[in-house]
Amino acid sequence: MGSSIPAGCKPNTDGISSFEHLLANIILRVFVWVIACITCLGNICVICMRSCVVTESSAHTMAIKSLCCADGLMGIYLFVIGAFDLKYSGEYNRHAQGWMASMPCQLVGSLAMLSSEVSVLLLTYMTLEKYFSIVFPFSYRRAGRKQTATVLAAIWLLGLSLSIVPLCCRESFGNYYGRNGVCFPLQSELGERPSARDFSTTIYLGEALGRDGDGVWSTGSG
Repeated sequence: MGSSIPAGCKPNTDGISSFEHLLANIILRVFVWVIACITCLGNICVICMRSCVVTESSAHTMAIKSLCCADGLMGIYLFVIGAFDLKYSGEYNRHAQGWMASMPCQLVGSLAMLSSEVSVLLLTYMTLEKYFSIVFPFSYRRAGRKQTATVLAAIWLLGLSLSIVPLCCRESFGNYYGRNGVCFPLQSELGERPSARDFSTTIYLGEALGRDGDGVWSTGSG
């Protein structure tokens, strides 16, 4: 396989894929399965335990289960990437362009985007809820079951909208999810379309602010 590649030819790689494998590093190829299994099994266990154990706050339990579902989607994404890595093992360079432009790649990329966005939004909501209940214990009224269900539905709807926008507006975003072998926009590129670049920047900043805010509020409430 390697002998058929010209000596002076270098792949335009993203640091993840190689000529032979979708996941170039053996550590990546092993741990994609390990992390996928841990993610899915761990979140399934939490959902089952939360369903069996009766708690005082059913609204909080709903949020925890919703977060587990969002994290579980990332485990499914990792399983799919691992499966296609095995499928193209040893000859990835022959299938790279077709894979990155394929519908499975687009769908699995949007699944990963949905998982990450919903997880950040849920963590932000749960942190704010806990923060206000601690800082304003007498004046703040915690959300009930119906209010929590409404907020969770809105979060999932927003996450779904953000994940499918690049799929529905291909003329503006181009092959947004197919810029690398793992079908996830890991960084902005020079040739990226302006609308796609602005979208990526907004997503990255939103996630960064959300995660930083979670840490600040958690520290303050502690």
